[in-house]
Amino acid sequence: MPILITLVGLIVGALASHLAEAAMVKRPLTKPICPFCTAPYTPLQWSATLALVTGQGRCRSCGKFYRWPRLIGELFTALSWGLLVGLNNLHLRVIFAMLTVLPLTMIMVTDLETKRVPNLIMLPTIGIMLVIGTIFGPALPTLTTWDWWYAPAGGLAAFIVLRVFVTLGVAAFGPGAMGEGDITLATYTGLVVGFPLIIISLLLMIAFGGIGAAGVVIARKGSLKTAIPYGPFIILGCVTTMLWGPEILFWFLT
Repeated sequence: MPILITLVGLIVGALASHLAEAAMVKRPLTKPICPFCTAPYTPLQWSATLALVTGQGRCRSCGKFYRWPRLIGELFTALSWGLLVGLNNLHLRVIFAMLTVLPLTMIMVTDLETKRVPNLIMLPTIGIMLVIGTIFGPALPTLTTWDWWYAPAGGLAAFIVLRVFVTLGVAAFGPGAMGEGDITLATYTGLVVGFPLIIISLLLMIAFGGIGAAGVVIARKGSLKTAIPYGPFIILGCVTTMLWGPEILFWFLT
């Protein structure tokens, strides 16, 4: 079952990545096209993974390779879905968790592509998750009991923390250090994992972000002011919490 779900995740991830690219440039949803020359991709190129495996990663018209965030979005979805099912089996709450990964996939693509977190994606998903999370609780696979306020409290906590982070980041490193989109993304992740696990998610976000910043400084010989997309670290913190949050919290408390 996990292998099958992983394969399905590749397909769904390809669709989510395509939707993300359409939302990013605010164009009507059409068949996948080359972002450089707008020539239509062949069916084997609709999935970045399939295109890579079959040696068709380059556009037949302009010869340019597809943008690598598409591949990351597909693999992220496939791996997240496979782990969710592999660790928890397939049931309704796991399906709920799997669906909440899709907006994260879309933001993974847009943030890596353009360092943007489009409100066109985030605001509707925040509204939907606020309603569903209040009724059914956070999207945690192992959740069995909850109160209505768990998800809203998680979203509010994430909003406040990221609001402070963005303010301090801009003050310390100037505009562009972190953006308003990071606040909306974190708010969504807070609704997904709820309170108190949003605390774990935010701590993981800081840890992943520190590792990523150190890697940029080492690899590029840059500085702490080198602009990097922060959304993927927020996303990784959220998904890691969905997968192992209760175990991490238990370890942390003991």
